[in-house]
Amino acid sequence: MYLAEVVLNVKDLESQIAFYHQLLGLEILNQSENQVLLGAGGKPLVRLIKTDDISNPKQSYGLYHMALLLPTREDLANVFKHLLDLKIPLVGGADHGYSEAIYLEDLEGNGIELYRDKPEAEWDIREDGRIIGVTEELSAQAIYELGRGIEPFVITSGTRMGHVHLSVKNSREASVFYQESLGLEDKFTIPHASWIASGNYHHHLAVNEWGGKNLAGREKAVAGLAYYALEVENKEELLKLFARSQRYQATTQWISSNEFTLTDSDGIVSLVRVKK
Repeated sequence: MYLAEVVLNVKDLESQIAFYHQLLGLEILNQSENQVLLGAGGKPLVRLIKTDDISNPKQSYGLYHMALLLPTREDLANVFKHLLDLKIPLVGGADHGYSEAIYLEDLEGNGIELYRDKPEAEWDIREDGRIIGVTEELSAQAIYELGRGIEPFVITSGTRMGHVHLSVKNSREASVFYQESLGLEDKFTIPHASWIASGNYHHHLAVNEWGGKNLAGREKAVAGLAYYALEVENKEELLKLFARSQRYQATTQWISSNEFTLTDSDGIVSLVRVKK
C-alpha cells in the first residue's frame, strides 16, 4: 500500500498556494480557479480546494499532520536551512529513532512534518514486527549546518508522502478500524495513540486522541482535511480491500471502477484507489 496526496479544504487559496509553492518549494502540477495540485518531481503530494467554510481545522477531528518524506538527511537539511533562514515558525523537531523530523503548520493551522528515515539497521524492530519509536532531541545544529542554500528553493524531486497522522476521538477504536478495514498492522501503541503500517514500514498511518473528546466530526467542505489517498498495486488488491471493509461494516462508496472511499466514525475519509 502506498500513500498518495493529502487533500485540504482551504479558506484562502491564493495564500495557501504561496505557502506550499513559494515557501515549501512544491511545484504546481495542475491549477484551476478553485483548486490546485502540488507535488515534487511530477508526483502529486498536496491538493488544495477552496472552501467557504471559516472554521478552524483544529476544531474538528481530521489531520494531525501530513508527513513529507525526504530521500536523504541532506535533503532534510536543505529544507530546514531554507525555512530557518526565512524565519518560518516551526512547531518543533525530534529524533524518533527511525527518523529525524521537523514540524510546522501552514497558514491555516494544518500540520506538516518533514522527515528523513534513518537506515533500517538503526530501527528498533522487535521479533513480533513492532517498530518502537522514541521522541528525543533533534540534532538541529548539525542538520542546519549540513544544509545548503538553494535559490529559487524547490523541494527535492524524490519527496513523497511518507505517512499521515490523524486526530481522532478514540485512538484504540480508530487503530482497530484501520487495521481491520485496510489490513494494516499495529507497529507501536501507547496510551492515546497508535502507529500502524502496511508491510515492514514504521507507519503509514498514525492516530491520536490528544485533541480531546469534544471536537466536532469531520464534514464535507469543512476547513482542513478533505481526504487523503491510499493506493494499491492493482484492481484485485482494491477489490480485496473493499470486501474486507464490507466484512468490518465500514462506510464505503465507489467513486469509479478503480477507487472507493472509506469513512471512519469521526467522518475522516480515506480514498482507496489503484496506483496511477
